[in-house]
Amino acid sequence: MGRSTEVKEAVVPLWALLLSLALAAACATPGGGGVLTVTFDTATAWLHQGSDSTRLIVEIAASNDQHEVGLAGRTTLAPESGMLFEFDRPRSADDGFWMWRTQVPLDIAFVDEAGVIHNIQEMAVCESDDQDACPGYFAEASYVAAIETNRGWFARKGIQVGARVTVDR
Repeated sequence: MGRSTEVKEAVVPLWALLLSLALAAACATPGGGGVLTVTFDTATAWLHQGSDSTRLIVEIAASNDQHEVGLAGRTTLAPESGMLFEFDRPRSADDGFWMWRTQVPLDIAFVDEAGVIHNIQEMAVCESDDQDACPGYFAEASYVAAIETNRGWFARKGIQVGARVTVDR
């Protein structure tokens, strides 16, 4: 009986180690380094171009952790969906986005305080394991929000600079 107790005590730390390794692996991305696990609320964003309005289902990234994770690690993004990055104060034109650990080619639209898109760019997947090797994408003016979608979505929907964005929660 004493031998059985010793084995049980030795196995428990092994299980704890295995569980820790499994959790770490679940948070890792192919490029190395872990990705925080966060959840996102969803909302409906409306992009108004002239008299037309286009619906986009967005996940809301409002916290620093959500901003850091964004769409990193995902291999697909549903066709009529995206991510809305909201900031509590205007961000400088020098505060940009990059595609490190992001596996889906994206478009990004930068939105000013009036809710108007002032810049749309295509972002390429960055294959590098080194985040400093990935190019940055900058708004060219201050912004309070950014919307990421599948690459080409804005063009396919006729959304251009000057479009207005509203969000239904």
